[in-house]
Amino acid sequence: MHRPLHAVGYYLNPMLHYHPDFKVDYEVKRGLHECLERLVGDLDVMGKIYFQLESFKTKSGLYGTPLTQLGLKTKTPSQWWESYGDQHPELQRFAIRVLSLTCSSSGCERNWSAFERVRI
Repeated sequence: MHRPLHAVGYYLNPMLHYHPDFKVDYEVKRGLHECLERLVGDLDVMGKIYFQLESFKTKSGLYGTPLTQLGLKTKTPSQWWESYGDQHPELQRFAIRVLSLTCSSSGCERNWSAFERVRI
């Protein structure tokens, strides 16, 4: 993981999180803390999210139903959170926000292509 956003994206991606080989190390935990501080900021909301993460980690409630688990194969991570995260609105909002951020360089590549045509 090179950035906190990558670490929290790994942590909140349900397909990765519920895989048997999923591991949380210091870097992932630190990334989660840093992203919460940067993207949420409000200590009360951050506390709610940490409390709600326990249900996500243990597959309790809606997170553990067969339909929700089937959704791991048929939905993108942000679609999965939008469909099944309603019981924890603060966590749902944070997860969708993180997982909806683009991680590609295509926007930059488009700019670079345009600048290649500029003659100085």
